[in-house]
Amino acid sequence: MLARRIVAKHVTKTTALAMLGATAILSALQVLFTYMGELGSLKDGYGAWDALLYVLWGAPNYLYEILPISALIGSILGLGTLASNSELIVMRAAGISLWRIVGWVMRSALLLVILSFALSQWVIPYTNEQAKSVKSHRSVAELGEVRGYWTREGQRYIYIDYANSQGQLKNVQMVDFDNDYRMKSVVNAEQGQFIENGQWDLTKASQLDVFEQGNSRLIQTSQQKVALALQPKYVHMVTIDPEDLSPSQLISFMGYMQEYSQVPKSYLLAFWQKVGSPFALLALVLVACSFIFGPLRQQSMGFRLVIALFVGLGFFYIQDFLGYASLVYSPSPAWFVFLPIALMFTMGSYLLYRVK
Repeated sequence: MLARRIVAKHVTKTTALAMLGATAILSALQVLFTYMGELGSLKDGYGAWDALLYVLWGAPNYLYEILPISALIGSILGLGTLASNSELIVMRAAGISLWRIVGWVMRSALLLVILSFALSQWVIPYTNEQAKSVKSHRSVAELGEVRGYWTREGQRYIYIDYANSQGQLKNVQMVDFDNDYRMKSVVNAEQGQFIENGQWDLTKASQLDVFEQGNSRLIQTSQQKVALALQPKYVHMVTIDPEDLSPSQLISFMGYMQEYSQVPKSYLLAFWQKVGSPFALLALVLVACSFIFGPLRQQSMGFRLVIALFVGLGFFYIQDFLGYASLVYSPSPAWFVFLPIALMFTMGSYLLYRVK
């Protein structure tokens, strides 16, 4: 039992270091090539230093995107090193099952899964906004401004000419309808301010009530409180690309839209892609293990890496294509996101099963 723990620690450590090393090298190359590409976009007000800041702020996003490829390459490098030293043969001869070794490699990959979740949840939403701020020469607060925004809450339709993430509104119009879509009232206000718990304070407001008999009544007030499900954080999320929102932000925003209107498929696609990212990483690690123990076990390390790169890039191209195709052809993008992942799991499991 002690010997098996030592072997498990050795395999886990070797593959984890290989994955982290591949991640560091690929991230550095990605930052370098991205910066070189940005140098071609220099203009007045956007110099080489601004381009460098833009790339550095975007580095966490680049890291997040390459983590599955890093896991694939790192797994091949780590297991390839063990195979070159005949350590895998010794392990198998000692009675250690193939699936146990694969499980140890998967345990190493969990480090990258945790890193991937931490980046998408807490880091990328902040750093991507900072990157956009550098490139547009606008503050993050200005990036959160919305102009000409429509939303719906039940039978109430709301138009906001200007809103920001601090809860300030300008030129607000709310139109209420009954269940038969007959107009009940129209509220216009020059300004509004968020208070708390869905309460808004409208100033310089006028309300036109329309009665069933056809007559109406106009009420003008200097200050009027209204209850809206709309919150400043939702206003701010409108200005952010769905891919840049954290999983918790996507869940919160989609819950709001689901209750009062309809969730755009672009937000569903972004959510399911973030959910599927850890599974994609583990699927590619499983495929990497099948390369070492399966049909490529007699090939050189360089040949394995080339095949791994083709498989990894092909996987992501197919996943991206199916993801965007789902916006048109599928009621839920989840099917198209998880289909390539399921195929990778099936392929890796089949190749390993044949070895066993």
